[in-house]
Amino acid sequence: MRPAKPVRIVVVGDAGVGKSSLITAAATESFSEHPPPVLPPTRLAHDTTPEGVPMVLVDTSSRPEDKANLELACRNADVVILCFDSGRPQSLKRISDSWVPELQRMGVEVPYLLVGCKSDLRQPGQTLQQTVVPTMSRCKLIETCLECSARTLTFVGEVFYYALKAVVYPMAPVFNLQANDGIGALTPLCVKALKRIFLMSDLDKDGVLSDSELNDFQVQCFAVPLQPEELAGVKAVVSQKMPEGVRRGGLTLPGFLFLHTLFIERGRLETTWQVLRRFGYDGALHLSQDTLDEVSFQRSPDQVVELTEVAKDFLSACFEEFDMDNDRILSPAEQDVMYSTSPSRSWSRADEERVLLHGSTPHGVSKQAYLLQWVYKAAIQPSAALEHMLLLGYRGEPSALFSVSAPRRQERKLESARRSVFQCFVFGPAQSGKSSLLRALAGSAEAALPPGKKSALVRQRDQLEEGAVTAVLPMRTDIAQGGEHATTLILSEQSSVDAERMAAGSGAADLAPCDLAILLFDSSSLESVTEALQLLLSVTLVANNNLPCVMLAAKDDLGMSPDVERECAAACASLAMPMPLNVSLRAEDLSQLQRHLLELLQEQEPPVPFTPSLKAAKRYRQLMRKAALYTAGGTLIGLAIFGSYRAYRSHCASKQVEQSSRSDIPQHQVTKARDALLRGEMS
Repeated sequence: MRPAKPVRIVVVGDAGVGKSSLITAAATESFSEHPPPVLPPTRLAHDTTPEGVPMVLVDTSSRPEDKANLELACRNADVVILCFDSGRPQSLKRISDSWVPELQRMGVEVPYLLVGCKSDLRQPGQTLQQTVVPTMSRCKLIETCLECSARTLTFVGEVFYYALKAVVYPMAPVFNLQANDGIGALTPLCVKALKRIFLMSDLDKDGVLSDSELNDFQVQCFAVPLQPEELAGVKAVVSQKMPEGVRRGGLTLPGFLFLHTLFIERGRLETTWQVLRRFGYDGALHLSQDTLDEVSFQRSPDQVVELTEVAKDFLSACFEEFDMDNDRILSPAEQDVMYSTSPSRSWSRADEERVLLHGSTPHGVSKQAYLLQWVYKAAIQPSAALEHMLLLGYRGEPSALFSVSAPRRQERKLESARRSVFQCFVFGPAQSGKSSLLRALAGSAEAALPPGKKSALVRQRDQLEEGAVTAVLPMRTDIAQGGEHATTLILSEQSSVDAERMAAGSGAADLAPCDLAILLFDSSSLESVTEALQLLLSVTLVANNNLPCVMLAAKDDLGMSPDVERECAAACASLAMPMPLNVSLRAEDLSQLQRHLLELLQEQEPPVPFTPSLKAAKRYRQLMRKAALYTAGGTLIGLAIFGSYRAYRSHCASKQVEQSSRSDIPQHQVTKARDALLRGEMS
């Protein structure tokens, strides 16, 4: 859990209403008859409140010359306390006439609290509610109102505690004070969150929280079980106000929502927030970063996140649960119900238009397409996939939902492929048929239409390349044990703009996830194949000549011209690549293409073009190896000569010593001469 950030509480109001005295009383628990005009920021330690959050109390001046400091303080505030003098009604009127409009002009969008200072001076017989009702009705942004007295130290601590609670347990995300013709109501996001919590607590899926389920929920959120009389009291209150809130002796979803509405209306906002945070929500009612960080997606660019069998089983169970008519398709209405506990769908409108899923239908999402959605989301946006699976109600260990593949180089050394998701980038000149091919592979009906039958919008999109698409295809391959291995191919179209951006300098990072580059060209156009070859050289250069590539001749039904065939043969011979595979939109060609791509991806040494830059790099490495060999050989020869020379010197020294020993020279001089010879001091 991250350390609590101090809450900045800014106190504003007219001169003389008691701002400085209020802060002094809170900080020192004493009353000062002559406080300074403006106090410096005062910090209250974290142990002064049950929440353990430190506070910084900021005093302000209402003098015109201090307006800049006032505005700076308010813009940095987490909560603003609007003070008035309980003995001066005109200071209260100034709150609605001047202070609130001024704060709105500054753009201060934080909770506002109205505080009546000097409550000991309030006129007898007049209650706080009678005094502030007109102001509260005019200023809808004020969340609550309190009164206090710094002189008698009455409710001073409560003022700042309520200000802290307005930040720690904010009202705006969970409750709309003016909804339904002025009657407060839970916000839509809060309803979604509480519905998810209800469904996760309803273990037997009967739509009712029984006494045991309510007790489990209570222990999970508050670590204290409910006594039988407390359970009966809760259900009695709900059934009295909302008869449909209790059924078969248990609490229904409407009753559960009503109970939290009651908590908020009675000032127990912290109860609802404690429940929300226990189930992983942050202050904006999205799953908190702490919750999502429980799973680490740290990986190198050539690794991919994949769904585990646990994740697939959970998602399949969700599909079966919400396929209420058992037609094996999730209709739009059934998807609305499925995602009724989530702020948004896992598959957005932009995803639907850009990512083509094999098995999609115009009437909804088939089970195959539904699972492909999640495979794609896990590979491209794993954190978003985790968040949406948790919002669907997954209760197990989050880390069990995902696995990370081995690095690509290590993967290719294995005898059989373990990776189940491969990403291919499809490059090609304009009008080469990239979009049409991917739509056909995904089974899109419009791809099979002749150009004259396509809608004007589709024709325009194909021409302008503004509709770059991605096809997600399921494949099944045999494995060594005799079973089958489910594989997914993600084929992403790269427009000419994408290719130019990669070539301009960002390509290495952009190409890192790519397992195979597909170069597509029009088999009837020599210009198209020339552009495709230029793209191939550019892409492989950016990828440091380490990217497997394959060339495809599209529009095979039009026939390949002799000039194109000669150009392809010459280029493939130079690049040590196989001839391009001819493809059309016929079903048998598409099936053959998928098998061919998968075979290339699963090869231990997939085809990397032998480009001029790769040839130059290879020649350079060969020269460096030769230079290293020559250097090593020269070093060995030098060492051998040096060793021979040392041996010769040692032999000469030994002979001279031997001759000296036969003469009349004393023995100690012989020994000294021998040592000198060995040290090289004598010739």
